Amino acid sequence: MAMLPEPLKRARVASTYLSQASYALRQEALRHLIEELATAEPLLLEQNTLDLESSRDLAVSQIVLGWLRLTHERLQRIRQWLEHLYHAADPWQQPLPTRPERFQYAVPLGVVALVYEGLPTLSLMLAGMALKTGNALVLWSGESSHYTAGAIATLIEAALSKTSLPKTTIQTLSLSPASWLGDPTAVDLALVYGRSRFVAEQRAAARCPLVSLSLGNTYLVWDGSVSPESVLNCIQRSHQANPDRALAIEKVIVLANVNPSHLAFVINELSQAGYKQGVDEHLHRNYAEIPLVDASEWPLPYLDQRLAWHYEEDLTAAVNWIHQYGSAASGIIASSYEDCRAFYQQVQTPLVFVNRPPQLERLDALALGVAAKGPQRGLFSLAQLLSTKQVYL
Repeated sequence: MAMLPEPLKRARVASTYLSQASYALRQEALRHLIEELATAEPLLLEQNTLDLESSRDLAVSQIVLGWLRLTHERLQRIRQWLEHLYHAADPWQQPLPTRPERFQYAVPLGVVALVYEGLPTLSLMLAGMALKTGNALVLWSGESSHYTAGAIATLIEAALSKTSLPKTTIQTLSLSPASWLGDPTAVDLALVYGRSRFVAEQRAAARCPLVSLSLGNTYLVWDGSVSPESVLNCIQRSHQANPDRALAIEKVIVLANVNPSHLAFVINELSQAGYKQGVDEHLHRNYAEIPLVDASEWPLPYLDQRLAWHYEEDLTAAVNWIHQYGSAASGIIASSYEDCRAFYQQVQTPLVFVNRPPQLERLDALALGVAAKGPQRGLFSLAQLLSTKQVYL
């Protein structure tokens, strides 16, 4: 630990303090965070505008600009999520199996890091989760969210200053992740969110436990055996999840047996409902008025009311496409039990939805997102920020 940068040394000291902090103190800090978020909204929106303007000058993609953009509605949803987190039970007190000669209880991991590009709301959500679970947190954002990250750091500092917790409980780092992720003692868990190349760079540098988070980019396979109304309902309901579109269907794979008139009906209905849509080259032959999907979009989430359509001959080809470009969740809508069974057995996404809309009720699950790979595959919630200590008598 002697070679660690000072901010990470201070985070380690803070984590020791937090591991002994009372639930009341952790709750107090979380309450102040929620209050400061409400007060700081004008500053957050102002600084976020500066990031958006700077990113346009740097030719940042429209998708990443969409991730970066803060609105009053987005901030309201985050406050709502943090309120639910505040009222949740103390995660340290969750019942765990016991035996007469031994018992175990939940303990925080220690120091957690979030390395992200584009989605500043993740840092606010993880700050709340860190306080709830008693972990120290370090944050690093890409250049595209420089001003927004600074405003978030200011509001977090203001919240912590109203408690007896160390100010180093949550820190924003300016040091490049490459300078500290390679040290296995730097943090106990690193969370990474961003484009595939960004995630790959952090994973290559990391020597500590690392989890890549996924949101959006859910693929739906449409088999021609079901009605277009069923498909339309599934897509639209997936976009109505609370509090956001964390797992909304954004990519639809149309199999060869889908009736062209059914496809035209669904596309038209979604267009009238305000969805922006794009198609692949195969479908563009019949839908020349709809923009082509750029090849870079298939592995990326939109996180807004947008859909991309892709054609495949059969279920096997569809599953292979999802393996290439999907990450968090996938679904199928089909009448054949055999096809549904083959799909959920073969597809490799951690979450699979069969004949139902993919939704992540994050107010109930209190999940930050989905861990796409590794031993923590699946929903990433409070439990993933805790370990257990076993005591033998």
